[in-house]
Amino acid sequence: MCIRPLRDRLALFVAAALGAAGLAAAPVATAVEDTPGIHGLKGEYYTQSAPGAFDFHELKATAFDPQVDFDDLESRLRSATGRSDDVSVRWTGRIVPERTGPTTFSVVGDNGFRLRADGKLVIDHWVDDWDREQSAEPVELTAGKAYGIRIEYFEHYGGSDLHVRWTPPGGTRTAVPQSTFLLPAGYDYDGAVATTVLKDGRTLRLDFAQELKAPPAGPTDHLRTVMGGAAWPLGRARLDPAGPASLLVALKEPVVDNKDGTARGSADVRYDGAGGLSGRDGDVVRSFWSSGANKSTHRLGTRWGEDVTPAGAHREYPRPQLTRDEWKNGPQRRAGLHDGHPRPGLLARRPAHRPE
Repeated sequence: MCIRPLRDRLALFVAAALGAAGLAAAPVATAVEDTPGIHGLKGEYYTQSAPGAFDFHELKATAFDPQVDFDDLESRLRSATGRSDDVSVRWTGRIVPERTGPTTFSVVGDNGFRLRADGKLVIDHWVDDWDREQSAEPVELTAGKAYGIRIEYFEHYGGSDLHVRWTPPGGTRTAVPQSTFLLPAGYDYDGAVATTVLKDGRTLRLDFAQELKAPPAGPTDHLRTVMGGAAWPLGRARLDPAGPASLLVALKEPVVDNKDGTARGSADVRYDGAGGLSGRDGDVVRSFWSSGANKSTHRLGTRWGEDVTPAGAHREYPRPQLTRDEWKNGPQRRAGLHDGHPRPGLLARRPAHRPE
């Protein structure tokens, strides 16, 4: 569990006092010192009051999001709100740049979005269109200072994606990394801060900001995992031998993906808080909703698939009934002789025509 620094407590007290007096404190950057915070953003998922309203009508779920770089939000919106259209999301937190100087933010998505940095509206594209990237004027930021950040987004209908990027001083445009985000001051979160499908495709790793006790039997009965929109069956959970701040959860079915583990999409994990997970200090881990990358390189195949290459066909091929003395380019037909009769279901090319 993250311990809130004394400075944050004093800031909250001052803000409350000003609010009681009818005043508003201007957002200012603060130095990041003392106890490090949890890297990520608070995500609040809303349904809209009517189709096309583009408002924040009813809060349906609050999540921990490591960053805002979503290739496909459909599954996440549906999981959070029960639908994937006419939904709005608000992400809040702090951003801590690593370099001092002018920083340019940009956002592209489907559909509308707004971005505030240090209390200033730097991008305002609350428009029902898609894939039109918007860039802000450069903002002067100081390395090691925490600046408030708020990202708002609405999805009308159809596909949905959102990417928040920046160009730091002397750098190139990239997705704003998780390492630069901090949760809002005062937001107490003790759930998973990273969720990853490992390379084998059969293991889900949940990383926490604290060390955990060994989990009791049956904690996965209280976890719900969604991969690509499908609920995924879970097996046993155990502490990671490499470190007790991580929990390894067996997947009963492998997650299939590409060779290099860079597939689009994410793994969404919800924990209801009743599975007996707790920290080394005895504090119970409360309910949480987190997401993360799918790094699986597992691929579907046959037991002999790795032996087949463009240069070496499997020994069973070509089948004898598909062999011809001569071939020519042309349409294929179903053929193949078996006891002098055609065998259905086999593809063979017509033999080349021979002149009489």
